Amino acid sequence: MENDGPDEIVSVDGGDHEMSSAINQARQSLRQFLDAFFAPKENQKSFLLKVAFEDKDQIEHIWLADLDMLSMPPTGVVANEPRIRNLEFMQRVPFDTKLITDWMYYEDECLIGGFTTRILKPSERPN
Repeated sequence: MENDGPDEIVSVDGGDHEMSSAINQARQSLRQFLDAFFAPKENQKSFLLKVAFEDKDQIEHIWLADLDMLSMPPTGVVANEPRIRNLEFMQRVPFDTKLITDWMYYEDECLIGGFTTRILKPSERPN
């Protein structure tokens, strides 16, 4: 799994239990993200989805910004520098909603969601 930082890439073993749990938590709570995304409050901003992309035998989890959830398929703009060759930073790409592995947004400057980010960056974990 790859990290969310614009230039920082972190590899995680595919069998990592803590990461798998974070992805499951993100998927199970995706409705919270969608509710906020489609009807954001004034204090909610910076909506991002992390989606798994594959290029040959390599899988990378990429944050997407500037989401268009109404297009078929939905699209987003690559928000970090990808390692896989078939994607570029700032490229608008279609994605499969079944491949969403995380979501996040900010509410009153507090991170909401970001389950995998909290695993990769312990300083982001809630107290």
